[in-house]
Amino acid sequence: MPIRREAIYEGDRELRWTARRFGEDFRGLRERTGVSQAALAATIGVARSVICRMEAGDPTVGPEIRARACACLGADFRMQVYAERTPMIFDAAHARIVEHILASRHPRWRAIVEAPLPGPGRRSSDIRLDDASDLVLFEVETHVRRAEEIVREVHSKRDAVATLGEPVRKVHVVLALPPTRHHQQLVRSLPSTVRAAFPTPSSALRQALESETLPWPGDGILWVAGS
Repeated sequence: MPIRREAIYEGDRELRWTARRFGEDFRGLRERTGVSQAALAATIGVARSVICRMEAGDPTVGPEIRARACACLGADFRMQVYAERTPMIFDAAHARIVEHILASRHPRWRAIVEAPLPGPGRRSSDIRLDDASDLVLFEVETHVRRAEEIVREVHSKRDAVATLGEPVRKVHVVLALPPTRHHQQLVRSLPSTVRAAFPTPSSALRQALESETLPWPGDGILWVAGS
């Protein structure tokens, strides 16, 4: 399926599911508070049919109506984003980092791009490298804003793969970053966090990536210049 069509399909499907879930939860809250649809509609200045549609899961009811209806019942209405899947598109810098890593690796490393991860959702690793002894998951980022968030993300991906029960190979995670001033300052500002989460230096990671025999040395940050 072309990316545009898939994005439209998946986005619309998520919207229908969210609207249906919202309607069920809202109806339950309204009934528990003893407020009628008519009274609620009159309070916020809409027809009763709008409240009926909203509770039935109609996704075309706007966020303003939902927010006002929630306010009437003493509830918070929030629009949030949950990054639980792999993006369908990436920026050009991201693609160049992926290409650089793939071109730099020794042929002993079997590579999978956008390697699916086990578990709920449709998460994946940007790159997965395998040999007889090691399995390496790469998370490619072009602009890290919150270090704690990316640490949780990469290690949760390692935990997901570990649930497969790899009996021989060790599972490692690597955060691949362009060496921008922002990233270097971010790493310097959190020395203890970085040492705990990514203890292996970039030079050792690169040597193992390019070597025919070196085992993978551990978790770390791989600085990818020229991206």
